[in-house]
Amino acid sequence: LQLVLLKPRRLMNLNGLSVASAAKLYNLRPEDIYLVHDDLDKALGKVAIKLGGSARGHNGVRSCISALQSDEMTRLRVGIGRP
Repeated sequence: LQLVLLKPRRLMNLNGLSVASAAKLYNLRPEDIYLVHDDLDKALGKVAIKLGGSARGHNGVRSCISALQSDEMTRLRVGIGRP
């Protein structure tokens, strides 16, 4: 079992390119990938996990879905709350 952590250095709207490159390099399928991202609609510090589905307005997730041509990755949504 191997764990690879990726912290893209691209703009959020383009980070799917980094994720897709890493997936190709490590021979990963979309369902092998866990996306960790912020969620304005969750209270600060609250966490939710979800398999697949839409980007729900998050441009970074949208970029990953587009670059991988799949929405089958698991998302770990971390609440940051609204100001």
